Amino acid sequence: MGVRDLSEFVGLIYDSVVDRSACPVMLCRLADLLGAASGVQFGTYDSTTHLAVVLAPRQGPEALHRFSEYWAAVSRRASNPAVGAVIVPESLISHEDHDRTNFFEERSNTRGAEAMMGTILSTDGPISTVMSVSRPHSKGSFDPTEIELFAILIPHLQRGLQMLRMHLAALGGPRTSSVEMLNRFPQAVILADALARVIFANRAAERVLGAGGALSLEHDGLRAETLGETRLLRQAIANCAGPRSELDGTGRRLRLSRGHRTPLTVLVVPHRSGIHWVDALRPTAILFMTDPEQAAEVRSEWLREDFGLTAAEAGFTREILKADGLRAAADRLGISLTTARTHLARVFDKTGTRRQAELVRLILQSQPAVREIAGGPIRDTA
Repeated sequence: MGVRDLSEFVGLIYDSVVDRSACPVMLCRLADLLGAASGVQFGTYDSTTHLAVVLAPRQGPEALHRFSEYWAAVSRRASNPAVGAVIVPESLISHEDHDRTNFFEERSNTRGAEAMMGTILSTDGPISTVMSVSRPHSKGSFDPTEIELFAILIPHLQRGLQMLRMHLAALGGPRTSSVEMLNRFPQAVILADALARVIFANRAAERVLGAGGALSLEHDGLRAETLGETRLLRQAIANCAGPRSELDGTGRRLRLSRGHRTPLTVLVVPHRSGIHWVDALRPTAILFMTDPEQAAEVRSEWLREDFGLTAAEAGFTREILKADGLRAAADRLGISLTTARTHLARVFDKTGTRRQAELVRLILQSQPAVREIAGGPIRDTA
């Protein structure tokens, strides 16, 4: 490989930072330079769940399984492999054992056992951004010259990855106009990463976090009042924000205890940038928090515009959002229970709902910030 070829390839690495379509081209070029006839696999791997998200331009959907199995074998056989080092499987496992593992047996049955080498570009807790290259054993193992070339290119790949993440954060984070909109919105909104670390909180969310109780920010991330609720909350965030074999993710609605007060309602939904194989560590979970005791913040005009409610029905619906029952809502409004039931039936008919919990969920999801940012199916959790 000449100096000119090396220079052109390094330039291609940095081109891929600002041009997403250049990344597959760069990976194919890397495969050619290293003699990796089967191509390059680039993505994220979670050592606790063994889930992976991968970009492999020269391979089919089966590459995801091979990629995950390869890095699972590496994590089992290498204790704390160095970030940025070239990992050659033969240095971790004998050639005979190499071909007898489930992973390599499958490769042998489908396309022949392959020579491989890889590297860990970065780590954050159990999640690593990794890259591997492969070719059939019939073409020989990777020789010292190819391994050395890979080692020379790895620092450029690491810097390119770091720059890409910074670029994605700038594009995917809330723009100035969005921040102002979220700060004016009465509902508390938080952006968090897969480890429940807060990336952004609007003013309403800062007040919730500052008050403590239902939700607080500790050194290890967001925490609820009880250990069980903290576990559920962090699991919901991880499911939305972490790398998944199913990229669409699902949302979840939780109720977090606040001592003797009405529980805080939290809606956790995923947010994707479209570059799943590299942005698994980005802030991709969004939390919308609603205090039932302050549900009157939901404006009547929104309810009337969205669902065609009358002024009386909109006012009644705002009271229902406090989630303390039909009689309590009727008492606050100074109406009879019969009138309250009539209002509820009409609201059900206009919103297409049949239960109060379903109505509350629909209203929370219909708020302006939720409509603009959120997406995905929601799972209700008592």
